Amino acid sequence: MAIPCNMVEPQKILSGQATCRDIVKCVYGLSDFELLIYKRLAKQGPLRADDLVPSLKKDRSTVYRALQRLVTSGLAFRDTKTIERGGYYHVYTAVPPAQLKERLRRCADDWFENMRGAIDDFDLV
Repeated sequence: MAIPCNMVEPQKILSGQATCRDIVKCVYGLSDFELLIYKRLAKQGPLRADDLVPSLKKDRSTVYRALQRLVTSGLAFRDTKTIERGGYYHVYTAVPPAQLKERLRRCADDWFENMRGAIDDFDLV
């Protein structure tokens, strides 16, 4: 897993001033809004986008884009439910926080090993 850090300054992480929130945003390239939705899904359980819209005060399309970003990042799953009289809807479920923590630990370990390798290979000549 690459660490894009496009939402959080790497210096904040390297200096030890980063929170877990900062690290999740950095590793997965999430916005504050996307992280907020992840937290809601993790806390409240499986939800439809329409369940989130009223409390978030955002357009449904904005919520759907954030949910899709979480799905493509591997932080949420989308399950399609069929309506008896025709049609369907999607229900989104967050990856459990314990699983996210384990992924972050593995990512940090991988990053550290990559940094060690780069340092070992460093050549001034």
